[in-house]
Amino acid sequence: MLGRGLRLLTVLAGRPAGLGVSAAARAARLPVSSAHRLLGRLVEERFATYDEDTRRYALGSRVLELSRGFQRSPAGYSAAAVPMRRLAARTGLPVIAGILHGSDVLLVLSVQGTQHLQLRSAEGTRNPWHATSLGKALVAGLPEDEREALLAGPLPAVTPRTVTDPGRLRAELAEVRARGWAEVDEENEIGVRSIAAALPPDPSGTPPLAISLAATVILTEAAQLRAHAPALRQCVDDIAAHRAP
Repeated sequence: MLGRGLRLLTVLAGRPAGLGVSAAARAARLPVSSAHRLLGRLVEERFATYDEDTRRYALGSRVLELSRGFQRSPAGYSAAAVPMRRLAARTGLPVIAGILHGSDVLLVLSVQGTQHLQLRSAEGTRNPWHATSLGKALVAGLPEDEREALLAGPLPAVTPRTVTDPGRLRAELAEVRARGWAEVDEENEIGVRSIAAALPPDPSGTPPLAISLAATVILTEAAQLRAHAPALRQCVDDIAAHRAP
């Protein structure tokens, strides 16, 4: 029962506009009667909402409460918050933390900078690993077999500048390992460049975390962003030193 309810919540998380019970049942691979009963219970517990006009279910406010609780917990990368805020204050740029989730990077924490033109990166957003500096930093540190499996997978072009050739990506990942940080220039979003560095694996088994600095190409030249790499590495070292044992 718990697993079925979690499947429904996962389905709703991917459909911000909501779903009718039949569509939710199909997406969660459940009988309509079971989905209807479980969705009703989720609504009672405020994990879901139901709009009587549209007859659609969507995520409820209690999911946000869980998210906030997760962020405050050791598993929620709470140790990263203070070093990330220091880095944002020092550079004026937004600082973003992400983990690898399948072939995507999942953004788990963000801190705004002080520049007048700010980038917005919502926690929970997913981006293809090969188009982001976070993804390249994380994949560079994987065991070779896992790295090659991702290189063999789909590598779609997100923008005209996305690197999609496995050979070029393999060479980039080798450079990331040697240099200690990754970069992209308008590969995931036109007008945006970023650099990122990954933490060493966490002995607790928490998914590896990477930290990035993002900037608009209008305000920050590539050389200016690269000059922040030592501060980025210091942030990563500070997080690694203070995370829960």
